[in-house]
Amino acid sequence: MIFLSKEKHAVGKYMPTEKKYSYQELRQIAEKFLINHKLGVLATGRKNGTAQQSLVSYTYDGSDVLITASESTAKIKNIRKNPGVSFAVWKDETCVVVYGEAKLLQGKNAENYLGHALNPGLQPGERTLIVLKPTTWRWARITG
Repeated sequence: MIFLSKEKHAVGKYMPTEKKYSYQELRQIAEKFLINHKLGVLATGRKNGTAQQSLVSYTYDGSDVLITASESTAKIKNIRKNPGVSFAVWKDETCVVVYGEAKLLQGKNAENYLGHALNPGLQPGERTLIVLKPTTWRWARITG
């Protein structure tokens, strides 16, 4: 996995081509990868400091990773205590990992964010929207 800073060019040792991609080009490829996939692993921190990981379905809207979860799940409880999370999506040898702080939205707040009801047919409070705005991106073996 390579960490990408705002260097002029960023190339990982696993890239099968000699073409040098700019950070922006790689970031766009990573975003497209997130848009084209629907399952990932959300990692949150437990009270004892260990990681708790959950396989989740998600949507990437071009700026935020959106996940819904039941209020009673460990991931929601952990985010309430520590909003710092990571989220990984992979296929074969390609992997994209984002880090950031998660926000939890329910009811009208979630509806206002989404522009529609969170999960029509469910009782209020049954689902919580997790909004992850990536602040750090990492990827491996990603090509355009």
